[in-house]
Parts: sequence; C-alpha cells; structure tokens
Amino acid sequence: MKSLLFSVIIFINLTFFIDCKTKLDLGDESKLPVISTLFNNRMLLLLKGTYATDNPLDWSELGNGTGDLYVDAQGEGVDPTMTLVNQPKVGNMPIFLDIGEVRISSKFEKGYNELTQIRDTVDSNKFWDYIAPNRQVFCTVTYSFDNNTCTESNGVMKAYDFFNGIGAQFPSNDPSSETVSWTFSTGQPWMGREYYYAGIYFRSLVTGYALDAGVPVSGRFDNRPIINALNIVPRNNYAAGTTSSQKSSIVPKMFPALYSQLPTQAIRSDMMIRDGFDPYILEVRINLKENLMLHSYLTSRGTTVTYVGVSDIFFDHKGEGDAGGNILTRARVIYPETASSLTISGGGNSFLHYYGIFRFHENEFINVLPLAATPAKQGAKIKYLNPGTYRAVCLGDLTKQDGYPDTVVRETTFTIPEYPFRETYNIDLTCP
Repeated sequence: MKSLLFSVIIFINLTFFIDCKTKLDLGDESKLPVISTLFNNRMLLLLKGTYATDNPLDWSELGNGTGDLYVDAQGEGVDPTMTLVNQPKVGNMPIFLDIGEVRISSKFEKGYNELTQIRDTVDSNKFWDYIAPNRQVFCTVTYSFDNNTCTESNGVMKAYDFFNGIGAQFPSNDPSSETVSWTFSTGQPWMGREYYYAGIYFRSLVTGYALDAGVPVSGRFDNRPIINALNIVPRNNYAAGTTSSQKSSIVPKMFPALYSQLPTQAIRSDMMIRDGFDPYILEVRINLKENLMLHSYLTSRGTTVTYVGVSDIFFDHKGEGDAGGNILTRARVIYPETASSLTISGGGNSFLHYYGIFRFHENEFINVLPLAATPAKQGAKIKYLNPGTYRAVCLGDLTKQDGYPDTVVRETTFTIPEYPFRETYNIDLTCP
C-alpha cells in the first residue's frame, strides 16, 4: 500500500511539472529570459562609420560644404584618367555593408605587429573574445524589391545610425570582466579586464558608383545583383605597392579593420571593462563617411575602373589595384551612469576643422583616430567622457583636402573629475 501511495505521489508531481511546461507555447517561451539575454544585460555594442563620435558632418556638408566626392589625383604617373559620367553627390550614393562579426582581445603580446603572430584557427580562438559573432547587413537604400537580409534586420535604419553619430546597435554577448588586472597609473590591483584590440570583420563593403571603361560595373551583394557598384574590401585589404610575396605574410586590413591600443592610450585606458553590474557601451568606429574618394586603376584587360573608395590619407594611391591602409579603427568603453559631457566654445563653423579629444598622455594626434571628436562648430558637444585628464585639439584638413584632418592648429587641456557624475563641463578653444 505504501509503495502504491508513493507511486501515485510521484506521478502527480510529474504530471504537474509536465503540465506547467506544456502550457507554455513557443510564443510565450520566447518572452522569457534566455541565456543569451542574461549574459548581456550590461553591454551595448555600437558601430560608427565616422571620424567624429558626435554630430558628424551631414552628407551635404562634406567636400568642404559642397557635398561632392573627393577625387584622387589623376593623369600620368598617378591614377588613370577617370570616367566621371553621372557622378553622384556623396549623400546620394548607395552604400552597402556586410559585417561578419566584431571581436576584442585582452591578449596583449599575441597581437603585436598587426596580428601576424596568429597563424591558424587555434591561435585565433585563443586570442579573440567572440563578442558579436552574428552577421549584420546595413544598407543606405534597399537593393531588391522583395525581402532581403538588410530590410529584414532593419538594416536601413542601422545604416542611418552608423553614419549619423548615433551608432548602429550590433547584437553581442557581454565579454568577461572577472579577472584581476594592474592599472598603469596607480600600480594597484583592479577588478576587471583590460582589452587591447578590437576588430571589425568586413565580408563586403559596396559603394554605389563604379564604371569599367565607362560602363557601369555589375556585381553582387547579399547574393543579389547590384549595378554600378563595387565591393571595395579587396581594394582596401592591402596598401598600394604591396607585393604578392608580402601579402602572404600580412593580415588583410579589412579582415579585420583592427584597433591596437597604443601604450600611451593604455596609461589611462578607455578599454577597461570593470567588474560589477553597471551598464556600459562599447563603441567601435572607423573613418568612412568623411573620407570617401574617387579612385581608378588599370585592369588586366587594359580598361580603367573608376570607383569610390577611401581617400589615400596615409598611403598614396597612384593607380594600383590596392588602395588600403587608410581606414583607421578606434574602440572605447563608456560608462553612461558616471560619464560627463563636454561643450566647447570657439568653433568657427569651418567644414575643414574638428575638435579631437585625446587622453593627456597621448602624443599622436594625426595617425590615430581621436578618442572622441566633433566638427568645430558653435556649440560643439561631446556626449560621453569618462573621468580623467584630456587634451582637446583643434585639427584641420589643410595640407591635402581629403576629408581627414592632417594639421594640429592649437590645443588645450582639461579634466573631467570623478565626482559629481553626469555633469556638463565647458572649455574654450578657438578653432580655426
């Protein structure tokens, strides 16, 4: 009798739990917290395709207020003479981005020399934190009449945010911060993790103006036909003049577009993820919108291809098929609950000048992206700055006008204190 009673009790309990489960249909289950959500209730990953972190120039303000694309030098000894039929304004040109993933790494020594020490998949898996492995497709306009990956994932709005300073949200996992680190500034143990590298993996980046011998180029994006457009990732993987033998030992520059934290940037790092529960933003950006330029190269068929790439800021392009090395990346961690804002007086509304914000110990202003930046307009504002001492630098696109600031005009220093939180501070810096 006891045995029978025990069996009945077990059966009732099992029935109760089974019934609870079956009352949750798939629609209801999807509303419950899932593991991926619980892992990432702290971090918001934002991608930006702009030199400026805040209030970048409008499309119509590019090209020193003309809205025109920059044009590389052309003729004998430089780019082949271009075919510029129906050349669009930069804001009217379609742009399509297919981003495979975003990664960060805390393995400082293994990342030396632009990842050339990583030789195989095993090395890669040990080196990277795979925080955002889900492919994302952005497009400034749709590329097919039926449903496509971009429209299904709200990619048009994400492209808008990618280029306007808001930042495109990228689905991600919360990277680990459960370790003990040592701070450079105090030499004291600190709970959290320091990250030294960030990488954006581009599957393709298509710009919507490309002619081969005057005829619109036909290509594909997201496995859909695209007319008058070219995937410029192969063009930007290697700097102009890179030989075939050299390419065998170089990591392609767009896979990933790599940010390597300099020692001067690590003294008071903005790549620290501290332990705890306070939310933070990981912002990763590249200088794309402001630096779009027409290039050309000679094909093996003897025809000239004209296309829109990135201005040859650091590596001069003279008609080579390769035109890379001019896209920069920078990443920073922002704690909105404790960060403050900065307003800057003295902006002259020049389309050629920017306010660049750097940590006080940084001494390189041109060959890296600023920690934060905004055009030098009246009422200029930087939304988020963590506590610390900074340099505000007036930078001008003066030596070679290509959308990228290449000249330091003047600078000043300022400090964001630890307390109080979320204040707005003002500095004055005439620019230009």
